[in-house]
Amino acid sequence: MNRRLTVLTLTAAAMLALSACSGDPNGGASGDGGSSDQTVAEACTQVNDVMTEATAGLQDIDPADPAGAASALRTISDGMGDAAASVTNAEVSDILPDLQTAFSSAADTMEAVAGGETERAAELNDSISDVQTSFQRFTELCGTE
Repeated sequence: MNRRLTVLTLTAAAMLALSACSGDPNGGASGDGGSSDQTVAEACTQVNDVMTEATAGLQDIDPADPAGAASALRTISDGMGDAAASVTNAEVSDILPDLQTAFSSAADTMEAVAGGETERAAELNDSISDVQTSFQRFTELCGTE
């Protein structure tokens, strides 16, 4: 029962954090973020597409399936890595490593829990906090409606 509650809590927190990214990314600044020609709004839109896909994946997680939750979190982390490689706006690309690290950490912990290391479930609180902090930075820069 404890594992199920932990997975459900992580899933709910991640979905809440991700839903903050589903607004209009044009609400953020639209200036140039450095030497790139990509505007903040363009970069936010590009990352928002990754967030939309991630949200869809999280909605399908079975709270009784920590391995499935770990897989979904790993997919999000990988998506952040792909976005970081393709976003050229410095302001937005500076945020992406933190997002990737937060989701990667959550995925690592969920994989351990799924593998039977239930004592590591407490680490999810730190991962959730890191995800929320990173998303807050993203939404402050990119804006939402």
